[in-house]
Amino acid sequence: MRRGPRSTRLLTGHRTPPFAQPTSRPGGSVVGPQTWAALNMQPRRAVGRARVGPTRAQRRTLTRRVWAWRLLLSGWFTLTALTLWAAVRWAGLAGLGCPALMVTVLLALAWCAVVDLRDREAEMRNGR
Repeated sequence: MRRGPRSTRLLTGHRTPPFAQPTSRPGGSVVGPQTWAALNMQPRRAVGRARVGPTRAQRRTLTRRVWAWRLLLSGWFTLTALTLWAAVRWAGLAGLGCPALMVTVLLALAWCAVVDLRDREAEMRNGR
């Protein structure tokens, strides 16, 4: 394959490297094999999947979801605290059964919130 003077100038940046000895041929000047080897040895960029950041809508949705979980957990915690106060005030220590059950539900809700938000963040990081 022949390369003309224009393609040679484009590939070598409009100058001939000092180590290249161009030879003349009837079709135009051809750059020596050392120059082509040097051009081929340039480091190549690693090609992978582009990291795409979350869009504004995704961030807004995640923020709303975080606040929804916070409101749910704080509301349940408040209800548990009021139940505990009422149970201890009117039934004494015997009334701790219902608030204990409500605390287990609160812990289960907190666990669900953590898992849900972690999954949503992972989906945003993966570009879904």
